[in-house]
Amino acid sequence: MKQIKLIPSLVMATAIASVFMLQSCTKIGNVLQYNLALQSGSVTVAIPPMANTGSMASVDAGSNTINIDSFIKAHTAGLLGVANIQSVKLTSCTITVQNASAANNFANFESCNAAFSSNAEITPYSVNIADNPDVYATSLTMPVDTTTELKNYLVGNQFNYSVGGKLRRSTTDTLNCTIQFQFNIRVQG
Repeated sequence: MKQIKLIPSLVMATAIASVFMLQSCTKIGNVLQYNLALQSGSVTVAIPPMANTGSMASVDAGSNTINIDSFIKAHTAGLLGVANIQSVKLTSCTITVQNASAANNFANFESCNAAFSSNAEITPYSVNIADNPDVYATSLTMPVDTTTELKNYLVGNQFNYSVGGKLRRSTTDTLNCTIQFQFNIRVQG
């Protein structure tokens, strides 16, 4: 008789365990979605002294290599990679002058832009300030469109940067600047 009571108890315990296991699988599926903040790293550019205030000027800021696949794997315990990217949005862009002076800083610029491209998407994506204030500034936080989809850029691993603008008044010294782009990468597996 005791064995007869034990069998229904085992069946019930197995059924309850199965329900909990199925719920865990659902949670695991939800856990495999990450929003990762990626900073492109500081890229240094030397903007030479410029006198021409009548036209836009651009300077190639150089390039760097970022292994996006390794970055994603490092932040997802190796479970996801570049193939799991669902979306990439730009969250910020900052340009900083390292050697600003009263006569040579961002006040010299009427407008300013920063751009990046990659070996996966060679068309530069640009952000800009059209009406930069005429006040002393060593750093510019560029307005960014946080809705533009940039996934195609970040499936590459070689990134190129440029900076430019139109002068309000000439500069007399080389401006040593750093550019930083920050992205939100949404991955799902």
